[in-house]
Order: sequence, then structure tokens, then C-alpha cells
Amino acid sequence: MSASQRGLSPAARRLLAISGLFALSVGLSGTFVNVYLWKVDRAFAAIGWFNLLNYLLMPVGFWWAARMAARHGGTWTLCGGLAGHAAFYALTLFGGTRVAHHPALLGVILGLAGGWYWYSYNVLSLALTDADTRARFFGWNGTLGAVAGMVAPPVAGFLISGFDRWGGLGGYHWVFGLSLLLFLAAGWVSAGIPAQPLGPVNLRRALSSLRRPRWRLLLVACATYGLREGVFLFLIAILFYIQAGSEWRLGAFTFVQSVLSSISFYGVGRMVRPDNRRTVQWLGALCMAAAALLFTLPLRASSLFVYGVVIAVSLPMFLIPLQSLVFDSIVHIGSADESGAAFVVREAFANLGRVAGIALFLAVLVTSGTAGIPRLALGLGMVQLMVCGLLTAGRVGDGIARAWRRKVASEA
Repeated sequence: MSASQRGLSPAARRLLAISGLFALSVGLSGTFVNVYLWKVDRAFAAIGWFNLLNYLLMPVGFWWAARMAARHGGTWTLCGGLAGHAAFYALTLFGGTRVAHHPALLGVILGLAGGWYWYSYNVLSLALTDADTRARFFGWNGTLGAVAGMVAPPVAGFLISGFDRWGGLGGYHWVFGLSLLLFLAAGWVSAGIPAQPLGPVNLRRALSSLRRPRWRLLLVACATYGLREGVFLFLIAILFYIQAGSEWRLGAFTFVQSVLSSISFYGVGRMVRPDNRRTVQWLGALCMAAAALLFTLPLRASSLFVYGVVIAVSLPMFLIPLQSLVFDSIVHIGSADESGAAFVVREAFANLGRVAGIALFLAVLVTSGTAGIPRLALGLGMVQLMVCGLLTAGRVGDGIARAWRRKVASEA
């Protein structure tokens, strides 16, 4: 019987279950943690520092998890990442607003936990699948993430709006409590995955891969896109909440985005091929840039809703080709251990861009106050055009280099 007929192994199915529980928990609380911090301090700076420390510490978590996985195995570090997320939500639940006044501390905890989880999940997803089952695994993973993204935010918005009707922040504590239970459940499931020994991650060797021009260009592209991603992952939700004034409406907004994004990811995933992905990526980038022009208008819930709809449809057109290029390059770097190190390097570059974007956000708040946010959003909304330009220039450069080599070879 072929591998494709055998299907996924029990360990891979457990990893999918963990991914589903993780996505459900993050879907419940991820968006609303930023709103919670804003409601406590009424300051964009608090949200900025929380996300800045989160992204700054995540590569540290990746590196730390890589070293620990080499000693104890990827399953052990996966459990550690889930335990870190559980600790984060336990702290927000039992610490209440006292902890919310220290967003930097929360950012550090979530960043380290995220680094441990995502490193372990990436390397285990490669170790527990093969060429025949990997597409099925990631297909199910995407489906579970999409369902969680559609179900969790409106449920969280409904709970928060219902409980907060009587004042206070009790609804948030209910949602954070549910997230804590889901992470504990995911930790229990992870204990059933057999130990997955991993070789030591040679970061020096991974960094030496930067000598490869194509890989280096992709890392610069990931860092460039991170400028936009680091800010927009929290900014649009906060702006929409401020304009709409309701967690329930924010949950419904996120639901609509998730539905459209899921449909788009599915359609684009079936449509994109190696011979057309550059064209699809440019089309997505141009649509995203057109949507960013809405920030030249006065901020309203309606214009933010339109922006969210356009981005939900067009972002997959930009992101899937970029992810395909990155994973193709990682697969060709070398062994599984070298691929694990490549994940660390790639995450470091992506988070470098995210940190730089959030630092720019904080600088705008200091120099221009909230009045500078629309101009910043407009500028960051054009960043994906720079990414496409970089990749296109790299492709043209590769073509010129190949033509020159052929010419030299023929003359010789």
C-alpha cells in the first residue's frame, strides 16, 4: 500500500488536533487581547509595546526551542510552547487589570511561548509527514484554521458584549479562561505524540546559507513584508473597534474576513502554479495597495469594513506565492536539521521587519500622535509592492546571470 493510501500517521493526526485547538484558542482571544489592553489604558502605545516585545522575543524563543529540541526532542518543546501560552492566559485571567498595566511583560511571555510553539510545530510537521502525505496534512491544517477563524471571533465577541453589558471586563476574563482550557487540552494531546529526536541545529551553517543570493533576497522580502504585517495584525481591529464601539461588531467583522479569506486561500491555492505565481502575486499586491488608499479618507467603520473585505480576498494572492518561494528554498537547503535552522533564520528576518514596523508605529505616536496613524497605515499598505519589486528584480538578475554564464561557456 502506498503512503498516500495509508494516510496520516496517528502522531500527525494528533499534531493536527493540537493545531486546531491552538487556532481555536487564538481565534477566541488573539484579537481581543489588544482591545483589552486598549480598554485598560486607552493608549495605542500600550498595544505597541505589547506587540513589539512579542515579536522581538519570538526569534529568541525559536533559537531557545531549537537548542532544547536537540536535547529533549521536538515533542517536549511543543509541550513547552503550549504551556507558555497557557501561562500567558492564566496570568491575564487571574492577574486582571493589574497585569494589563504591564503590556511589556505580557509581550515577553507570549513572544517566548510563540517561538517555542511555532518552531516545534514547523519541524514536527516536516518530521511526521512525507512527500505523499504533506499536502494532505497542510490541507487539513488550513481547513481547521479557517473553521476556527470563522467560529471563534464572533463567539468571543458575543460573550464579551453579553457579560460586559453590566460593566467591567468580566466578558474578557471568560474568553481568556476558555483559551486557557483549550491550551491545557492541547498540552494533554501533545503528550501522546511519540518523542521526536532532532539533531542539533547548526545556526552557523544556516547563516552561511545567506551567501545564496536567492535565499538572501527572499529573507529581505520577508523582512520587508514584516513592516506591514507587524502593525496591521493589531491596528485594523483596534481602529474598527474604536469606530464601531462594540466587541460583537468586531467579532462579526473578523468572521466576514475569515470566511472570505478561507475562500480566497482555497481558490488561490488551486489556481497558483510555478509559472503564474509572480503574476498572481503582483495582482494581489496591487489590490492591497488600492485598498490602502481608503486611509486617505476619514476613518469610519464602513471604510475599515471595505478595507478588511478587500484585504481578505487579495492577501492570499500575495502571500501564497511568497510562502511557496520560501518553502521551496528551505526544502532545497539540505537535511531536516538544516531546514529547522532555516526556519529560525527566516523567522528572525520576518520578526526583524515586524519589530521595525512597530517601532515606526511608536515613533509616529510620539511625533504626531494618533493623527499620524492614517498616514502610517497608507505607507505600510504599499509595502507589498516593494516586496514584489525585490523579487522581480531578483528574477531578472538571475536571468541576466544565466545568460552571461551561457555566453561565457559558449565562447570558451
